[in-house]
Amino acid sequence: MKDYLAELNEKQREAVLDTEGYVLVFAGAGSGKTKVLTTRIAHLVNGCSVDPENILAITFTNKAADEMRERLSYMVEGVSRMWVSTIHSMCVRILRSSIDRIPGYNTNFSIYSEIDKTNVLKRIIADLNIEAEKEKYLKNAKFYISDSKNRNISPEEFKLLTSVRDVSTYAQIFYEYNEVLKKSNALDFDDLLVTTYHILASDKAVLDYYANRFKYIHIDEFQDTNVIQLEIAKLLSSVHENLFVVGDDDQSIYSWRGAEIKNILEFHKNFRGSKIHKLEQNYRSTKRILQLANSIIASNSERSPKELWTENPEGAKIEVKVGENENDEASYTAFQIKNMLSKGAKPCDFAILMRINALSRAYEQELTKYNIPYKVFGGFKFFERKEIKDLTAYFRILTNPLDNESVLRVINVPKRGIGEKTVQALLNYSAQYDLSVFDAIVDANSLDLSAGARGKLNEFRRMINALTVECATKPLTDIFASVIEKTGF
Repeated sequence: MKDYLAELNEKQREAVLDTEGYVLVFAGAGSGKTKVLTTRIAHLVNGCSVDPENILAITFTNKAADEMRERLSYMVEGVSRMWVSTIHSMCVRILRSSIDRIPGYNTNFSIYSEIDKTNVLKRIIADLNIEAEKEKYLKNAKFYISDSKNRNISPEEFKLLTSVRDVSTYAQIFYEYNEVLKKSNALDFDDLLVTTYHILASDKAVLDYYANRFKYIHIDEFQDTNVIQLEIAKLLSSVHENLFVVGDDDQSIYSWRGAEIKNILEFHKNFRGSKIHKLEQNYRSTKRILQLANSIIASNSERSPKELWTENPEGAKIEVKVGENENDEASYTAFQIKNMLSKGAKPCDFAILMRINALSRAYEQELTKYNIPYKVFGGFKFFERKEIKDLTAYFRILTNPLDNESVLRVINVPKRGIGEKTVQALLNYSAQYDLSVFDAIVDANSLDLSAGARGKLNEFRRMINALTVECATKPLTDIFASVIEKTGF
């Protein structure tokens, strides 16, 4: 078997071999933290005979989870029995088996996207007759609700603890929003964390199962965890007390969405008896890059002291250009690239990084002017495209007919003559009798609508019912074809 420990430097090896207890690794940029994480897991399985089923590895993005899973597949057997995922994906797995312990929810719950969230809030704000400043209320409500959930603050606590203007109105919007989601058997992205935390904290049987199963827990990018994520880590590691976290306080950039830098800086306070390692050798950058980075980072007020170093070459001189605006920046950049291309460089040698997608227009314009070939990365993700979200909504209805947002999204997609007046009648009826929108459709003949409108609702109901029956007997690929055919999509 390949000796993976031999590929590590001294500091990396020390961290990998520190297998018991609470361990924090401060990993500077380019210091090989993913290598340390994967090698440690491989060492636990191959060198310490740990069952892969007892290992949990949490990363920050799906891409990082895929990369870690792929690396591990070359190093150990049984990777499929480990949990290697983002923390949100981990929470979904826990909730799919345990959320029915919360009254009003079942395991076929829907997960609402930001678009779903926006649509729900728009209707709540409209019902409150806040027309004059509805855009302001929508923007603020989205932030206050997400921020509160990530800090484990309820609507009632938000009203008492927050001093923002119109706090009572925002607390009411927050409360109504939670009620709509519960009636729809739905969670938003933030709920995945907070609901999992509440189940683990309040249900001893669920906590005992997962805390006993995960004997060795690993968390990447610990500097980007929030209050709820920290509490989940405490609960899951409460039995075996083996928690290995990797992060870099100098790379903490997500405070705007609830990340708490003190989670990593105060790790020793939250986890008594913890051990700390530092990875400071950089394998990615040149000496000049690190010198500049170290000089800037040294000014950070809250950080654990570290000095990145490298055996790499000095590297090219760093240049700074301060443009008057984005057009000036783009023009300068394109000219420099064109100049270097004329001296033998290739287009694939260059990358332009932008802080927001909106800046790409200026660069595309300038690159085109100089006849420089380019490719833009970004834009809409596959599952964010309208047609994909529409089809996904149909599947969500088939598994969770309480999902009001999905029903409202596709009730007239493709167009089947169900207009706003009919939809409003459904919403009024469902609110009056405390029903889901689909239950209101079932009662279509009781609605104060024309015979034609009632007929169209009944056609929609019969179509959904027929597809639901197929779901119980046919494989997913066949159901997909049926949805496209029967809906006329």
